Amino acid sequence: MSRSSKPGRYSRRHTIITLAALLAGVVAQAQAQAPSRELLNSERIAQQFGSYGVEVLENDRRTRVSNLYSGQGEAKTCRTFAVVRFPASIDPAVAAEPATILRGGSIGAVFAANGWRVLKTHLYYGEVRATPRLAALMHVAEGTPVAEHAYVLDVERDGKTVEYAALVEIHHPAYLVQTDLVRIYGTADASQRSGLLEDLQGAVARAIR
Repeated sequence: MSRSSKPGRYSRRHTIITLAALLAGVVAQAQAQAPSRELLNSERIAQQFGSYGVEVLENDRRTRVSNLYSGQGEAKTCRTFAVVRFPASIDPAVAAEPATILRGGSIGAVFAANGWRVLKTHLYYGEVRATPRLAALMHVAEGTPVAEHAYVLDVERDGKTVEYAALVEIHHPAYLVQTDLVRIYGTADASQRSGLLEDLQGAVARAIR
């Protein structure tokens, strides 16, 4: 009797495994077809390096300089050096978020948590040489080429779009290089925002000294 029951148990196990595999395939297909938002920089760092933190290095009403890093202690490594320029006046629609951001919150994460969609208008991709400040934060040699990304950050919710800030992000070479930026974000064009780009690059030059 025990021999005759084995094929039945095997058949049931085989059926369960087959159904599980089919279900997994359906879920994977649905996930592949579902629209997905672009990863935030904080999410991309955590995904690639296993951790994420943000340290505000400088902060005033118009400019914030921050170190987006992975690791802790001696392993703490800057993955993105970010310079943010805020407008002279903040739209009342986004009046709730700046307090959290000024306390060190990631801009994209703060807005996403409050139901805003984060949008980027890409102005420029390029490279700069690591200054002593960048080299110390990133643990790279001075003069190492590092990718630079300038963009305008808009947020959208309930049909309203607000231009919140303009940013330059300088990335660790083990994180993102210039070709990665083009692959992830597409083309960049500053032809209509040349004055803004000049202002951003001036702020960056002061911040990385």
